[in-house]
Amino acid sequence: MGNRDIEAARHYHNLTKHSYTNVRTSPHSLDWDNRPMPYKIYPGTGAVALPRELNLSTMPTLKAISSEAPADAQVAIDLDSLTRILFCAGGLTRSTSVGGDQYHFRAAASAGALYPIEIYLASSDVDGLEAGLYHFSPADLKLRGLRRGDWRATASEAAANRKSLESARAIVFLSAIFWRSTWKYRARAYRYCFWDAGTILANLTAAATAEGVGCEVVTAFDDRALEALIGIDGEREGPVCMVALGNTGKTILASPKLDPLTFETIPLSKEEVVYPDLQAIHRESRLESARDAAEIADVVIGADTKAPGVVDSRSFESLELDECLGLGETIVRRGSTRTFAQSAIAAEELAAILSASSRHPRADFPPLVETYFIVNAVEGLEDGAYYFRRRGGQFDLLKRGSFRGEAGYLCLEQRLGYDCSALLVYMADLECALGSLGNRGYRDAHLEAGIAGGRAYVAAYSLGLGATGLTFYDDDTTKFFEPHATGKSPLLMVAIGVPRSQTKLPNP
Repeated sequence: MGNRDIEAARHYHNLTKHSYTNVRTSPHSLDWDNRPMPYKIYPGTGAVALPRELNLSTMPTLKAISSEAPADAQVAIDLDSLTRILFCAGGLTRSTSVGGDQYHFRAAASAGALYPIEIYLASSDVDGLEAGLYHFSPADLKLRGLRRGDWRATASEAAANRKSLESARAIVFLSAIFWRSTWKYRARAYRYCFWDAGTILANLTAAATAEGVGCEVVTAFDDRALEALIGIDGEREGPVCMVALGNTGKTILASPKLDPLTFETIPLSKEEVVYPDLQAIHRESRLESARDAAEIADVVIGADTKAPGVVDSRSFESLELDECLGLGETIVRRGSTRTFAQSAIAAEELAAILSASSRHPRADFPPLVETYFIVNAVEGLEDGAYYFRRRGGQFDLLKRGSFRGEAGYLCLEQRLGYDCSALLVYMADLECALGSLGNRGYRDAHLEAGIAGGRAYVAAYSLGLGATGLTFYDDDTTKFFEPHATGKSPLLMVAIGVPRSQTKLPNP
């Protein structure tokens, strides 16, 4: 067994598919008395209070998510710029009380607002912050100290001596506490954890770009080495990725001796339910050594091409990158739209959202995700089912007609799909991903879908629109987009449109 035994990913994916039948025959009631706490708390560690006067970036959101700072840019990172990046990635933006329960909402979208992703930081060259390993606490905007010293060498060695990690000014680590999501979504939650990590990365990379800081997402690493570094068990909490922030241009130093972390954390709930199928896919997608990481890092897979089933193709001029709100304002305003008004958006707006969200991030894994969409109400574009070709930005019409009913059905019969202006569907050829990357490709595909979905979210909100992420009937979605989508699996849906609770805000 192990990463190259791709039958493990096939089994998990088929086991966790939604269908019209199994959604009705396997009901699940939520145990509200056992609801997990949304924060990981280290009561016995020292803390660094981060600046609260954030002065978030005014860079146009479309520009921030459509571009990236040069990888070799040696821009300094200080505590203020680091705080802006961390806040935009996972900071607490607002809270509300519903039925006596307090809900805290964060900068990036999360399935069910459950926030299973934890953020750690290894600082090596940040002005105003001692070199060390920290845990980011969004509740009080603090960094909890876990280790002293420069840990770039340890992180880089785990990723087969990745150059971006060796020279980084700081490294961000994302991990997933599975119970937070399985409490509601059971074994299927493994998919959702990578969506959530992706939405955080969408915000984080945009915020880094706004600071002029280059970054790279790294997913090929020795799991056990990373677990030891950030002090997690790899079973109830597993590592997702690393992000190299900035470039010192300096020779890397050896890391200190890695001793076990012994800090206690407060239990999330009175008991945690274990889902063996989730544990199995996480275990079978682990990499056991830096050699395993080197084997799949920077694999190349062919680009998207014109496939059978295209009726017509069109191109639209996207909006100018400054025709939107600034990144900071957008992230603070972002939410998840609960009802849409069935109003039309402009084709140029949809083109801007698709163009910005479909750009592959700078990463050690190849492009895996493709974008399909259903048009319900877009001015200048006929209703129908489409495929977006990221190279050239073309809209390939797959079939004409009004498919509001189908859009509403495919996303588990939610009105959101019926009422939205456009339903974006991120899909991947999982067999191709697994064949090239092993079971790790299953993680990477869902992570990339989350990045694309997260970018679509903020792009829509920057234009005065609304957005929300949705789950779906797996096989029915593939069938709807056939023959073009034959062999591809849906990974995430995002509905875009005008919120019913407001008229559309004018573009700046």
